[in-house]
Amino acid sequence: MATETKRMRVRQSDSATAKSKNETLRLGEFFYETDTGEIKIGDGVTKYNALLGVRSEAKIAQALASGVYKGQDLSIKFASEIAKYGSVADFLHARCAAGNFEGIYPFDYWYENTGAATIAGTAIEAKSRKCVIAGIDLYYGTGDNGDLVTKHHLTIFAGLSDMNVTFNDINDNNGSTNSEYPWLASKAYAVLNGVNNKGTNKAGTIGFDASSGGFLQIFSSKLRSYMVEQRCHLPKRYSSTATLTDHNGQGWVGRGMLFAPSEIEAYGCLIHSTKPTMAAHNPEGFGPFEQFPIFRSAGNNGRLLFGRSTFWLCSVAGGSSTLACNVYGGGSADAYYTTSTHIRLPLCFHIA
Repeated sequence: MATETKRMRVRQSDSATAKSKNETLRLGEFFYETDTGEIKIGDGVTKYNALLGVRSEAKIAQALASGVYKGQDLSIKFASEIAKYGSVADFLHARCAAGNFEGIYPFDYWYENTGAATIAGTAIEAKSRKCVIAGIDLYYGTGDNGDLVTKHHLTIFAGLSDMNVTFNDINDNNGSTNSEYPWLASKAYAVLNGVNNKGTNKAGTIGFDASSGGFLQIFSSKLRSYMVEQRCHLPKRYSSTATLTDHNGQGWVGRGMLFAPSEIEAYGCLIHSTKPTMAAHNPEGFGPFEQFPIFRSAGNNGRLLFGRSTFWLCSVAGGSSTLACNVYGGGSADAYYTTSTHIRLPLCFHIA
């Protein structure tokens, strides 16, 4: 039987022509852009301009694997889809609800308008903040309470506080009468979330009254309605009779709508938050914590994404009653006195 060879030629034109026509390709129909090399495959429903390109998505995957992906503006990439919802926040909320993250990657971003406020005595101007996708479904199905961040979610890093903020106003990294958990008892936590968590311990008064407003309140009510508080296993470090250098308990607790990452989320491991001399098991590592994909690099395409500024973590140092952990402005892991005045707060949150 004779063999007959045929060649198939898919539909094609230059990119500008294809985009101006903006057709709906039939299910399985291929289209080739002659000037860009882009290939799109129809689904019978989506307009051409909203289809993801096979070649461009493959290049993103390669750049992510190589650690050189800079991210894309979601408001541009998904403009057609976002128009159906009204805002990027609405679009991301809908994607989370559907568990559909196709075409969304770590380092992708959008700009969110935040309001003016006075926070911890400092006037903050209204501005447009870059919100970066830090991770996708990092904690899906985790926690002790299925109603919280067990849903599909995105982890967001919205840059750093406009001013430097102390972790506490005295050199103390313990919990207090307000909360046994050092992070929840800290001034840093109060300023991020706009709460009054002032309390006392053996060293004195820690925490802060930020009930007039913190960084959480500068975000729109719409975006805040999509934020979810993750419950995680945090260490306790509190005694009414002594200042402690070691954790003395642990428990599941909400970490705040806005939070600072842990050492594991920043570096992938414990560094200053554990010491060989610590007597107890270190619940700092229990989490569940996962290194943020955007923090796998130490430099400008990683932990220094928002510049060479030192920022606090939620972890406190092991073997010390006065140090809290931070990402140093040079990219390395460090721990400073809690009263240090040259350190900023990271603005991290989850949306679902």
